[in-house]
Amino acid sequence: AISALALAALSGYVPTPAPTPSGTASTPQSGTPSASPTPSPTASAASTPITIDCNTLITPDDIYAFNPNFGLINVWSPKAGTAAATAKSEQGIACRWQNQTSGDTMDFSVAHLDPATIDSLKNAAVEKSTMVPTYGDEAYFSVSGGVGTAIVFQGDFWLVATSVDFLEPGDPADLI
Repeated sequence: AISALALAALSGYVPTPAPTPSGTASTPQSGTPSASPTPSPTASAASTPITIDCNTLITPDDIYAFNPNFGLINVWSPKAGTAAATAKSEQGIACRWQNQTSGDTMDFSVAHLDPATIDSLKNAAVEKSTMVPTYGDEAYFSVSGGVGTAIVFQGDFWLVATSVDFLEPGDPADLI
């Protein structure tokens, strides 16, 4: 996911919208992560738009390799106060995949923020999570209420991955 963003940022890539497959998942009934509130970037934060779609952020092949039972939810609005909602409000991207059997979901959100906001988010991550060397320039992981959250900083990019399927730092590593 981080590699796709870096390449897109450097090349100026703007994808065309992917066709909507039929039979896509509906709004999840269960297993929705109940992520703790995420600090919002300051009102003066200068963000750069993320111009890729969810199938570019994490390819269908990568999702299939992770678990072939997950499908992208094409229409989804993140819950207020979550990292996904914050990323979207900062011109970022928020994507949700749902396990077609269990109904469990996994969310990935990315925002490209100014250095001061990134520093603020890093400070908040230090207070709530454990630093891990698994992915990114600086990364953190925590589990709360059975929901795992990986927070990754790569340059001025802020990625947050949340799911009940992420119980250890290595669980989302291949997707990150």
